[in-house]
Amino acid sequence: MNLKFSLAFAAMLCASAQAALYEAEDQPGIDAASITAGAEFSGGKYVAVSKAMTFNIEVKETAVYDIETQVRIKQYDWTTSKILVNGVEAGSMLTTPRNCDSNYVIKASAKMRIGKNTVTVGNEAIGVDYIQVEKHPDPVFDIDPKPVTPGASAETYKVKKFLVDNFGKKTLSGMMISEQVFNYDYTNDSLGCGLDSLGKVFCERDLDSAKWNGQPDIAGFRDRAGDYPAIIGFDMLFAAGGHSDEGWFKGYSQNNLVMAEEFWKNNGIPTFTWHWKVGKDTVFYTQNEGFKNKGCEEGVQGTAANNTCFNYTKAFTDSTCKEIDSKSETYQLIIEDVDKISKLFKVLQNKNVPVLWRPLHEASGGWFWWGVASGNCYKALYRLVYDRMVNVNKLNNLLWVWNINTDPKYGYDYSALNAEWYPGDDVVDVVGVDIYDPLLNHNSGANYFNKIVEDVGSHKLIALTENGAIPDIDSIAEDKATWSYWMTWSQTWSGNFLDKTPTEMWKKNIDNENVLSLRDMPNWKEYSASIRSANKKSSEIQIAQMGKELQITLPVHSSATLFSMTGKQVLHIGSNLPAGTHAINISKLPQGAYIIRVKNASDIQTQKILLK
Repeated sequence: MNLKFSLAFAAMLCASAQAALYEAEDQPGIDAASITAGAEFSGGKYVAVSKAMTFNIEVKETAVYDIETQVRIKQYDWTTSKILVNGVEAGSMLTTPRNCDSNYVIKASAKMRIGKNTVTVGNEAIGVDYIQVEKHPDPVFDIDPKPVTPGASAETYKVKKFLVDNFGKKTLSGMMISEQVFNYDYTNDSLGCGLDSLGKVFCERDLDSAKWNGQPDIAGFRDRAGDYPAIIGFDMLFAAGGHSDEGWFKGYSQNNLVMAEEFWKNNGIPTFTWHWKVGKDTVFYTQNEGFKNKGCEEGVQGTAANNTCFNYTKAFTDSTCKEIDSKSETYQLIIEDVDKISKLFKVLQNKNVPVLWRPLHEASGGWFWWGVASGNCYKALYRLVYDRMVNVNKLNNLLWVWNINTDPKYGYDYSALNAEWYPGDDVVDVVGVDIYDPLLNHNSGANYFNKIVEDVGSHKLIALTENGAIPDIDSIAEDKATWSYWMTWSQTWSGNFLDKTPTEMWKKNIDNENVLSLRDMPNWKEYSASIRSANKKSSEIQIAQMGKELQITLPVHSSATLFSMTGKQVLHIGSNLPAGTHAINISKLPQGAYIIRVKNASDIQTQKILLK
C-alpha cells in the first residue's frame, strides 16, 4: 500500500481527520539490508530491528494524537511492546507466548506539540512495519441527565443534571476520607460522647475535629488548596464482614452517614465506594486469582490475611453466571450484605441526601474478589447488586458509578482498559477510572479519557474516581479531557496522596474558574431539577463495540462493511440490513485495528475498532 492510497482511503472513511502513514522502510537512514519482504505487511515490507525504531514526526498543532503501529514479535516470549512519544511511554500491549513470530497492532494516544516530535515503537520487537498518526477527534457527548434509577429522588435528579450541565466545561474537585475522628459511646453502643466514672459527659475527641471538615484528610485538603472539595469520598469498608457489628467499626459506618448528611447540607456531593468483605470475612483482596488459588479449599471464605477464597460465582447455577441460584448459601451471603448497605443508604434517602455510589470498583483488575471470575460473571453480579438495591430495597437516591480498569491479561496502562466488563447503559450513570500517575507530572490522563470514549461510548459522564497527583486544569483544557470530577485518594492510612501535588499546584487549580470547589457549588434547595431528555436524531446510525461483538443500531435499511486499516474489505456484514439493533460476532478475526462503515440513503458513519 502506498502513502497516497492510504491517505485517500482515510479521508474517504473519516473526513474529520487526516491520517499520516509512515512506512518503516521509507524512513531516512534505514539500512537496505534490514528491509524484509512480507505479504502481511503494509507496503509488503518491514524493517528488521534489534529492539526499537524511532520515527521523526512533525505536527502543526499541539493536540492529542492517535498513534498506531504494527510490530513483529519473536516466538515463545511474553513481551510488552511499547510506544514512546518524545521519550515518554504512551501505551503498550502485553503479548502472550506463541509458537511462531507474530505481528501485533498496537495503539496509543499522546500529546504532541507544534514542531518536531519523536515516536519510538517496538522496544522488544524484531520488526517494525509502519506507524500511522492522526489528530484525535474531539468527542461529541450525548448524555441523558436523567438518573438510571427509575423514580429517582428530586435531589438525585439535581446532582445528575448539575454534573451533565458542567461536563466538558468544569471539573469538580474531590477528596477521599480514610482515617476518621469521631466520638463513640461504648456504653450505649452508639455515636456520641459517653460518661466518665463520675457520670459526667466525656468526649474522647474534640467536637470540632470530629466534624466532616475537621477530618485530617479534609483539613489537609483545605490547608493546601484554600477551600474544601466539592465532593468527599466515603468507604463502606466496615459496614459488612467480620467486626462490622462491633463498637468502633459500627461507629465508622454510622459516622459516614453523619458526615455525608452535613456535607450535603453545605452543598457538597458525597460519594461512596465499598471495599466489600462478605459475611464474616475480614479480607477483600485476592492473591494468585483468589478462589482459584490452590490454597483455597471448598467452603473456605478466607484463608490468609491477603487473600479471600470467596467465590461469588456459586451464587449462580453454573460458571457462566447466567442464572441466579437464589437457594445457594453464597447468594444469601451476598444479599444479606447488600441489604445491610441498603439500610445505611436508606437513612440518607430519608434525609433527602443523594449519593454517587461506586460498588465493585476496579472491575477487571483481579486484586478484589469480584474481579477474579470473568467479565460476564462480574456483570451479572453488578446487576444483581443494582436490582437488589433499586428494585427490591427501593433506594432512589443513588447515582451509579461503574469503574473501568486495566486487565492484567493485556497490561497495566490505559490501552489495557477492558470494557468487556461494562454492565450496561441501563445501570450506569458515570464511568470512572482510577489513575495513579507515577511521574507526578499532573497530566490530563487524556489517553485514559479517550480510551473510555472509544470503548464505552460518549453517552455517559466520565470521571477520575481515584487519583494521586491531581490533573492540572491547563492540561485538561489543552487535551480536551474534561473529567466530570477527580478524587484524590486519602492522605491518612499511609496514603500521603495530598503530598503528590505541590501547594502551588493545589492553589492554581482550586482558584481556576474551571475547577469547582465547595464555594462554587450551588444551593441545592434553589437549584432547578427540570430535566429534558437527551436529544437523539431519529435518523442516527449508532455503532458500539462490546469486546468481540459489534452492535449496530439502524433507523432504516442500511449496509455495513468492515475494512482493514489498509483499505481491504475484511467482512461484508450486509447490503440491506433492516432497521433495529444487530449484533455481529468478530471474535474469529485476527487481532488488530479495523474500520467499520455503515451507510444508508441519508447518513454514513465510520468508526475505528480494536480487536484484542
